Amino acid sequence: MAPFSGLTFEPSRLPPDEKVSAWVETISQFGPRLTGNDAHRRCVDFVAVELERTGLTVMRDARYFQRWEPETWTLTITGGVPQKLRVAYPFPYSGRTQSTGVDGRLVWFSGAPNSFRHAAGKIAVVNVQTRRLSPFILRLLTKRIAALPADADLMRTERTPLLSGLTSRVSLRRAGEAGVLGVICVWRGCAEDDVENQYLPFTTPYTNCPALWVGPAAGDLLEAACKRGDGANLVLEARLDDRVKTETIYAVLPGTDANETIIVNTHSDGPNIAEENGIIGVLALANYFTSLPLAWRQRTIVFVVATGHFQLSQLGNGGQATKAWLDHHPELWDGALGHKRAVAGLTLEHLGCLEWKENDLGDSYGPTGALERELVYATNATMQDVYRAAVKDRTKLRSLVVEPRHGFFLGEAEPLFDSGIPSISLCPLPNYLCVVSKDGGVERLDLDLMYQQITSFVKSLLQIDAIPTASIGNVDRDFTSFIGKFAKSIFVSS
Repeated sequence: MAPFSGLTFEPSRLPPDEKVSAWVETISQFGPRLTGNDAHRRCVDFVAVELERTGLTVMRDARYFQRWEPETWTLTITGGVPQKLRVAYPFPYSGRTQSTGVDGRLVWFSGAPNSFRHAAGKIAVVNVQTRRLSPFILRLLTKRIAALPADADLMRTERTPLLSGLTSRVSLRRAGEAGVLGVICVWRGCAEDDVENQYLPFTTPYTNCPALWVGPAAGDLLEAACKRGDGANLVLEARLDDRVKTETIYAVLPGTDANETIIVNTHSDGPNIAEENGIIGVLALANYFTSLPLAWRQRTIVFVVATGHFQLSQLGNGGQATKAWLDHHPELWDGALGHKRAVAGLTLEHLGCLEWKENDLGDSYGPTGALERELVYATNATMQDVYRAAVKDRTKLRSLVVEPRHGFFLGEAEPLFDSGIPSISLCPLPNYLCVVSKDGGVERLDLDLMYQQITSFVKSLLQIDAIPTASIGNVDRDFTSFIGKFAKSIFVSS
């Protein structure tokens, strides 16, 4: 089915390039927006003010959680002459030590153990092999719809720290219960620069077992130290605050139809400007659609900027951060008596990303000169037609369009899919997605690509708003099997 054309796209209604660039600069200057920290709060307030400038009324949902944030970390082998090692980054929400750290003999584990009992009263060293994203795995978990252009498909296996960090299966809870003093996780099969400052995993609650990540070179030194029977000193000073407030913000733009909504969502927390800059897309769409006369907008548009993506264990209500907002506001989407019904959704994440990869040997890492592949979920045939039409005039495009398979879905559009709301969602997965970057990492973005992606979502929303509800249809659901359940489970360490 060819999509309805909707209103003609008017570029002059979008914020100019200079405005988008200024938003990028402002947000990057806040620094890492780890959930609930000062930078994150400033960012949420900034987005709220910018939404209010369009004439929208911003509403806030306060959430409360236990916040952990690392402050000082070191690792030193103490056998013989002390040897200080390079630490990639602390394991998020792992635990904390006093300024003097913990001292213990090193115990080697070639992989994530089922039991840490042999390391009781000691410091465990655990190898974590860097996982690879392969065409087979991608096709197992998604149904390929289109590659735009053809070389946007995943042609070969690629190393990615993201999969390794989220699926390491290193259970700090078990380590703590076994009496382990601390855990050192070793990135293996990867380049040192690729794993530097990776904030992974971001799915675990506080465990009170201090843990650090190190790269392959430090891992070799630790393996040798274990064989010698050496010990180590592990320092991880971190701030731990109970009942910290963080906020999801949202705004409602009325349409002529009071009964139907379209949800435009993203999240606000992230360690760098790529993760998350979907807020810039939300601001741009809000600017565009508030400039239209009410008579030109059929459905109510709900803009949602959720908090908690980087502390899903406490704030995700068992899913992505947007799930908590859906749970709290059924009146804006579930179609029950007296409630509005969401007929579609658009989710924007990780705009403007350039590709950085390791070489085939895994010993160097840097820019490839290509655009990062746009992983785009379009969850029924209508959404797929809409997306194709929206991107046809782009000069920068590398989209792999897929449907979720076996119930497996990455990104903040997952709650929309689980709630039966058809959607288009942008969720690229660059290697640097979870890197804590004090300068924001702006050099890894292409602002022209970002602008073209935003334009595609404006065109998509214009089309969707013109399509009759019956023609939009429902989400296409592949069966949910043990494969999908297992895949989801390995993305959360216990």
